[in-house]
Formats: sequence, structure tokens, C-alpha cells
Amino acid sequence: MIRLEDLTPNASVRGILPDALVTVVNVQWFGSEALELTYKDPGGRVANQLLYRHDEPRLEIVEQGRPWCFDGDGSLLRLVSETHRIRLAHFIRSGFGGSYLFS
Repeated sequence: MIRLEDLTPNASVRGILPDALVTVVNVQWFGSEALELTYKDPGGRVANQLLYRHDEPRLEIVEQGRPWCFDGDGSLLRLVSETHRIRLAHFIRSGFGGSYLFS
């Protein structure tokens, strides 16, 4: 559960649309109990919704990470890369595929 004060621009929120995350574009407060949330859906369409304190339990801020990341051991990556390079080196020496690599 979040508080309405946690809705800030560029935050990703679950609970506004069913089965979709939205990105907060703007928040305009009306007193301390309500706000107008301007958001962008995954398709890029912008929409507004009024939110009240009783809506807080259904909302969740989602951490948006990179679609991929590499947190592995760098030395192990170098070892595996070098192993594959050596394993494939005979293709270049035999002339198979080497004509376009070194011409």
C-alpha cells in the first residue's frame, strides 16, 4: 500500500488500470484528501483519474528496472568468451568464412 503523496511524476503504478502499469505524468492536489492523476498507459495514451484516500490500498508503486542487466562475474565472462573464441578459431584458419573477415 502506498500513500497518495508517493505518486510523483515518472513513477510506475499498478492498480489504476486492470492488468497494466501506468506512468505518472502529473499530480494535481485538491485539498489533502483527493488528487487528479494524469498518467500514460503502456500504449502511450494519456488519461486522468481522480483518486481519494480510500483508493490507497489498491495502488502499488513498481520499481522499473532495465529490461536486462548483467550482474555476473566479469572475469568468468571473459573466460567463457575466450574459450568460445578458441573453439571457433579453426573456422578462420581453414578459410571457412575467413575470406570476408580479412579481405
